Parts: sequence; structure tokens; C-alpha cells
Amino acid sequence: MAKLLRLFGGSSTPAPKVSAAAQTSATRRIRNVALRDDWLTLTQPDFFGRAHLSPNNRWIVGCNDSDGVGRGGHREAGNGRVILVDYSSDQVIHEQSCFARPMDAAVSNTGSYIVQDGGFGSALTGDVVAIGVDGNERHRRRYSANVYNIGLSQCGRYAAVQTANAPSDDGNLLEVLDLDCGTTLFAVQPATGWADKYSFEVDAEGRLKALGVEHKGLGSFTYSASGEFQDVQEFQAAQLEKGDYATKLMAARDLLKTAATLDNARKTLSTADSALAGGAKDRPDWSSIAHRVRGESYEVLGQLPEALAAYEIALSLNPKVGVQKRAVALRKQIGAR
Repeated sequence: MAKLLRLFGGSSTPAPKVSAAAQTSATRRIRNVALRDDWLTLTQPDFFGRAHLSPNNRWIVGCNDSDGVGRGGHREAGNGRVILVDYSSDQVIHEQSCFARPMDAAVSNTGSYIVQDGGFGSALTGDVVAIGVDGNERHRRRYSANVYNIGLSQCGRYAAVQTANAPSDDGNLLEVLDLDCGTTLFAVQPATGWADKYSFEVDAEGRLKALGVEHKGLGSFTYSASGEFQDVQEFQAAQLEKGDYATKLMAARDLLKTAATLDNARKTLSTADSALAGGAKDRPDWSSIAHRVRGESYEVLGQLPEALAAYEIALSLNPKVGVQKRAVALRKQIGAR
């Protein structure tokens, strides 16, 4: 890989002996590395970009998706910049300008890190590149899909990559890489959809035991080291109980399709009512789905007049909600009693 790498070192001259208060004040004045919220600012070299902090708060990887003359985002040329900083010692370790569009990064407690490179042009592609603390490339994987997000284990050995939808084998893929061995441990369609964060459980020998995926508002769930999703029931319960109204309604429909039991019907009826109260009633599209779920739940429970009433509300909100035939059949069934 063609690479421009700049290495930086600190001064070996001893600091003069001054009072603690004066030393603190001086440090604040001369500190090169400034971290504020999710942004990294450097005085030397001049740099401003998105900051990615290691779990132990020692290392920062800064990403600047700009060509240096003001052009960021989609473009055909002009590489961005990536900088590794030892925050504890206020030193820049190295700078990389080999990435086309460094859009995201993650750094481990050892200073090794990964970078998501969006590349030039409009093609659905993305690279995930692993870099050692010495600045050398450890591993690279190119995806024929845009990369949605990435995660890195604290030890720096394992990376999680989630891709966006794409018309290729790499589309909507959750993949875990062993960066030391240069292998893929597993690649699956994500059972929970696109996660917000990743965690890695590793044994005493450094082998991956499990991958954790975190969804805001829902909780954390687990894949085994070989990619089997471990928390099917827990995830379903979290969607029904904690999700927004759209999540609740989709989970309720899936639950009834999986097993139309009396117990499930009671759960989905309660979920549909909760979704309506949580905002779906203000959206005709989602409100119609909620009333369809209510109608299907009432049918399973044998409460046919209530089911018909729910279907009629759903149809009044959206004639194409998909229950016209069910409503007609119920009218005939109820009328024949």
C-alpha cells in the first residue's frame, strides 16, 4: 500500500522544577493535544477532526475527511488525514495520508486501530484497514457495499464490521475479523438489524468468546464466536416492550406470524395499544398497521366483532393496508350468526 507516514517524538529535555500550580498552568498553556466532546484539535501539526478514543482513554485516532483545500465528502481525488495520538503523554505518534476518505475509526488499548475508508467516487464500496501503533498496515478488507459502522476489541485483535444494504454478497452483513490471523471468524445477516455499538468477550488466551451488540433503548445482545445469535427471545421482548412504535409494531407482526397463540395474541394486542399511545396514532400509515395488528390479535382471541372494528379503522386510514378480504369475511361470518 502506498503510504505517507510521519512519525513524531517528544523532547527528552527535563522540565524545569516549578511549583505544582505553575506547572499545571503551564501545561494547560502549552498542551498540543486538545480533546473536546468528539473532536480532536492539534497545534503541531495543524489538525482538526473527529476523535475516536480508546477504552483506557490513552489513545486517540483523529480522522479528517478533507483534501486539505476545503473539499470533504464525496469527491474523486484528494486524500484525507488520520492521526494517532498518545493523549496521556500529549504526543502525536504518527500521521497517515494514505486514506481517500477516512470516515470512521476505532482504537484499542494498545494503540492499534482500524479505519473505515469510504473511497472516491459513488460506487458502493468501502475498505476497513487495520493499522499497528507503529503505523504499518496489519490487515485490509474491501467490501462491495458501504460500511455502516465498525467496532474494535480492547486488545486490538478483533474487529466488527456492519455493511449497509447493497446488491452484492457484502450487503447487510455483520462480520467479525481476526486481525492477527487475517481471517473472518463469521459473517451473518444481522439478527437484530444494525447495532449502535459492539463489545468483545475474550478468554484468557485471547480467543473470542462472544460478540455483544448494543441497540439504544433496547439493550445489549450476544452472538457466539461462530455467529449464532444467542438472545432471540430477549431481543423480541425488548422490541415489544422498549422499542419505538415502529419497532413495536414490526415485532408484534413477526410474533403473530411465528406463532398465533392466545398468549402471543394478548401480547401483540397490548403492544399495538402501546404503539398507538406512543405516537403511531398521529401517523396514518403506522396507525393503520397498529389497527391491523389489533384486528389480527382479536381474531386469534376469538373476539370477532372487535377484530372487524379494528380492521375497519385500519382500512379507513389506509385502504391498501391488506385486510380488505379479512374484513369482508368477518362481516359475513358475524352476520351469519
